[in-house]
Amino acid sequence: MVQMKIMGTMLLLLVTLALGASAQTNLPPWKICRNPVRYFRDKNHQQTTVDLSPLFQWWERQPLVITNKATADTNAAPDAAPQDDRPLTGWYRVTGTKVGTIAATWVVDAAVYTSPTIHTNARIVLYHPPTLEEENFNYIQSQIAEADREIANAWDVYTANTNAQAIAEARVEYYRNAHIKLSVDGVRDYSALAALKEKAADAALDQVDKLEAARSNLEDQLDKIPHRGEVYQVDWFAVFLGKSKQGVPIYDLGLVSPTPP
Repeated sequence: MVQMKIMGTMLLLLVTLALGASAQTNLPPWKICRNPVRYFRDKNHQQTTVDLSPLFQWWERQPLVITNKATADTNAAPDAAPQDDRPLTGWYRVTGTKVGTIAATWVVDAAVYTSPTIHTNARIVLYHPPTLEEENFNYIQSQIAEADREIANAWDVYTANTNAQAIAEARVEYYRNAHIKLSVDGVRDYSALAALKEKAADAALDQVDKLEAARSNLEDQLDKIPHRGEVYQVDWFAVFLGKSKQGVPIYDLGLVSPTPP
């Protein structure tokens, strides 16, 4: 009986751990709730500030499992989350892919979340889009591609010098066993060449290590930026403005700095 209780407890613990792991895998590597302070300017250049910290705190208290409860495309803002305590109900998490631009705004095929588990799908117009973040993503991508090329080149240099070292060492053995007039010179010259190629191979291998460390750092930076594969993804909280452009609802991310770039 005691053994059955122990087994039951262990099984419950394993199920709990498995569910927790499942929930965690649904979370992206980047921080969803970031840049809580947003700035807006009216036509008279008067600046107002919105602090999303209460919404972020509410959001992070919600269940971690992100499920697909998408509805058909809609031109309206999603219904408010059912939780009565949700602050800043005009703000939504907007994720998706940029499909076009209209002047300084983006057109995004988006999932618009009222909570971590509830969203609708819609094509939207996004004011103050995250242009700098997208540019940073593309720059890091180019740096990773350059690092890959440099790593491949360093491996080629390593391989070439390792092969040359092996050939030189074989010539050393040949002259050691040849017992001819040039044996001493051959052993000396090819020993020096083998040592030179070994040093060059070690330097190339050291370069590979440094380049791979730098590439890993770039990957860490990339993980902090929303993306899917090699494509930048919008993943920001934006406010629904209650109006549309040519039937497409308009959201505004706001400025993340009081002074635009």
